[in-house]
Amino acid sequence: MRKLIPSFRIQILILVLFLMVNAVLFFRNYFLDNLTSFNAGIDALEIESKIAQLHKTYASQLPSDQQAAFREDVEALLETEHQVRLARELFRKDIELYSYFIFIFLTAAALGLFFLSFNLISRPLKRLQEAAGELARGNWTIQVRENRFSPLNDLIVSFNQMVTELEESRRKLVQVEKEMAWRDMARVMAHEIKNPLTPIRLSLDRLEAKVHAGSDQIQEVLEAVVRVIREEVTNLQTLAGEFSQFARLPEAQLRPLKLGPFLEDILQPYRECGVTLALEPGPDAIMGDRVQLKQVVVNLVQNALQASGESPEIQVGVTSGKEEIVLWVSDRGKGIEPDQLEKIFEPYYTRREKGTGLGLAIVKRIVENHGGTIHVTSQTGKGTRFELRFPTTDMSAEGKAP
Repeated sequence: MRKLIPSFRIQILILVLFLMVNAVLFFRNYFLDNLTSFNAGIDALEIESKIAQLHKTYASQLPSDQQAAFREDVEALLETEHQVRLARELFRKDIELYSYFIFIFLTAAALGLFFLSFNLISRPLKRLQEAAGELARGNWTIQVRENRFSPLNDLIVSFNQMVTELEESRRKLVQVEKEMAWRDMARVMAHEIKNPLTPIRLSLDRLEAKVHAGSDQIQEVLEAVVRVIREEVTNLQTLAGEFSQFARLPEAQLRPLKLGPFLEDILQPYRECGVTLALEPGPDAIMGDRVQLKQVVVNLVQNALQASGESPEIQVGVTSGKEEIVLWVSDRGKGIEPDQLEKIFEPYYTRREKGTGLGLAIVKRIVENHGGTIHVTSQTGKGTRFELRFPTTDMSAEGKAP
């Protein structure tokens, strides 16, 4: 069972009351002792004063030879009065001195309590702030050291429990996402494998029927069946290659790369297909992997050609900026529906019957591996524009780009 501890305010209140009570008791005992001593001295002085008063009253009745004794009594009385004044002054100074001591003690105690309470609050708050920052950066195992005397200890305990629960929830979510991804991949693979198997089986059934019927068209049917099987096997090989590439995308080999000459080489075969290159004056060098970026450009251009119909109008261009360079591909095809724009980069999502849904997913991964971002805008019936934004590179620092 957890031991209950009074709240921080109650602890401070008890401590302050304890110090104040002790200070008051100390002050009370000190004054009582000094007052008793002072009263005893005053009583003694009053007795001497009465004796002197008696001598003064009967001085006229004393003979002349006793006048000296009378004078001594008067002087003793005056000296006694002076002693009383000195005693009062010393007592007042003692009171002031001890009052200063008590004031300094209480002030030091209050400051000590303040700094103690400040540390018990500010330090845990700073640790909580740092832990929250670590949590935001993805550190799901961060824990804050607990202090049972801190008023924020309950908050720290709750934070640690929250982090533990978040880590457990994240782990379960990752597991669920993995299972869903495997199920989706299995579903897509089964569907894509089933598609080419269907015409293969139909072609074999047709060939088998011709053989059983003894038809004289067996040679012609056999050639057609072989052509269908070869075509579908090629499709299966392409499918397997895309899945393999998506699963094992190699690390980008970044080198200084000038996009102008690079795009001219890539787009040369597409000139007769309605693809034009628009280059603006200015720096166009980035850090890139030629092979992977070529795959990106070819994929986007082929998608644009497939979406443009019989008369494609496709432009590929580069726009230079101070901090980034934009490589864009635009077409005037049929466009993409607004509700599908957020899905086109998801693996296995496709709008084509024979598509695998991995092309744009691979494009997105390659761009992000280059430290860039990809954006798409589209209007149905008017066309689509892809923008790939890459950070610029210093040619003098990185060397001459190919």
